[in-house]
Amino acid sequence: MPTALVTGASRGLGAVYARELAERGYSVVLVARDAARLAEVAESVGRATGAIVETLPADLTDPAGLAAVERRITDRDLPVDVLVNNAGVETDAVFAEAPVEVLAGEIDLNVTALMRLTRAAVPAMTARGHGGVLNIASVAGYLPSGGNAYGASKSWVLAFSDTVAASLHGTGVTVTAVAAGRIRTDDDPQGPLWLDPCDVVRRSLDDLARGRTLSAPGWVYRALVGYLEAPRTALRLAARVAGRGRERCERLERGSGHTRPSPVPTPFRDEPAPSRPLPAVAVGPATPVPPVLPEEPVRPAHVAAATVPAPRVSGTGPLPVVTRPAVAGSGALPARPTAARAATSATARAAVRRLPAAPRPVQPAREVATVRLAAG
Repeated sequence: MPTALVTGASRGLGAVYARELAERGYSVVLVARDAARLAEVAESVGRATGAIVETLPADLTDPAGLAAVERRITDRDLPVDVLVNNAGVETDAVFAEAPVEVLAGEIDLNVTALMRLTRAAVPAMTARGHGGVLNIASVAGYLPSGGNAYGASKSWVLAFSDTVAASLHGTGVTVTAVAAGRIRTDDDPQGPLWLDPCDVVRRSLDDLARGRTLSAPGWVYRALVGYLEAPRTALRLAARVAGRGRERCERLERGSGHTRPSPVPTPFRDEPAPSRPLPAVAVGPATPVPPVLPEEPVRPAHVAAATVPAPRVSGTGPLPVVTRPAVAGSGALPARPTAARAATSATARAAVRRLPAAPRPVQPAREVATVRLAAG
């Protein structure tokens, strides 16, 4: 049987949460400072639902009482599946006129106790892969009024729940903040601004089961909170998309991403490249270490061995002698015998065949008389 722990369960929303969770099949643990009133609620819930009800009187502003509730939440034998942080207090005095002790107690209960109990519950829920935390905030967290510190503490609850919920995305653990409005009592009038406590409890528990980060019971408060939450909703969506992008990049870097197979069959893709080891060279104390050259590929089977030159390691033998032909006018002639040189020159001259020269034009001779007449 799953277990739910409800703080501030001696009256108001806490008692209604205890009754509703017991009717939904939970065994409940009730936490409150008033032990006598807590026992009455436990007896009423147990008789009405037949559920197992456990009481834990504790003052959450006292370090000893807060530690006792933390120990109960972290109990491995009786794990808590749903935590309802309902305990809270509101100081009516204006901030500048309120006693410091009263303001500190308000922060200890509305902020510190809620944070510590959430911190105690989340690791165990994450390890089990399921669980839920319901933090009771208020619409006053958006529109604080009266000059007191209550609205500021509830605004912190909204921001804190949003931050923790974003860090637990994909773990199976849900953190939901309840932006509750005016809760109707017996003396309050009827109207859309006054909410029935049973409707608030049922709607918030349903939103927790759906995995929603924020619950705003009542259509008036739902419209108001939806308008005020529009910028934060856009930022939350952008942060989630960016987080998914980072997770995908990390998976690709780790090599866990899926790749498309090659359409061309490659049977030798995973085979090591064939290589021929270099010949061993004896290195003495005075002999320099030859540089390591890249390995040469193995001769293919269809290539004759005579056409493949033997591998050579740098520094292991003399360089081959390359004979360059003499260039005319350079003065460098190959070392050959004189007779061989003469025979070669005669053969080269005999091989050369001269082409017949073209006839030169002949100017016709002029008569002397004609020349004289022209001159005279």
